[in-house]
Amino acid sequence: MSDNRSKVFKIGGLLLVLLFCLVGGIGIIRYQKMTSCYNGRAPLKSMDVIIDTSQSQQLIEQLQKFADKNGFRSQIAYYTPNGKDFSVWMKRKDVEVIARSPFNPGEFRIGFYNYDCIHPTVASDIDDLVSDLKSLLNEIPNATIAEER
Repeated sequence: MSDNRSKVFKIGGLLLVLLFCLVGGIGIIRYQKMTSCYNGRAPLKSMDVIIDTSQSQQLIEQLQKFADKNGFRSQIAYYTPNGKDFSVWMKRKDVEVIARSPFNPGEFRIGFYNYDCIHPTVASDIDDLVSDLKSLLNEIPNATIAEER
């Protein structure tokens, strides 16, 4: 009797391990499909924004307004103690917006990227987002905005 019970537990444990492996494998494959387009991706649209370095806080405020208005989760990283060199990431299920200062203080590149590898967003789908951000950035005095693509 205990010999049968022992076999049942062994078979049940083996089946449980196989089930976990199957679910884990499917989860890994799904995750890879969901994130496969992130490496080396070009922006759907991008723009360069030039502001006076004293207007960094205004830029951050306008980017936060944009994020709140359009349902983005946002995060900011400061690279210098004075807060003049920073990057802002905004994400939602379909689009990611990254604002960063790649070269010179006061010059920012803002890119709109696809964030859904399974159901990709196309550039024409985000025209309203780009227009909305441009209108908010135009509220910064003397800001220059150049759309690239």
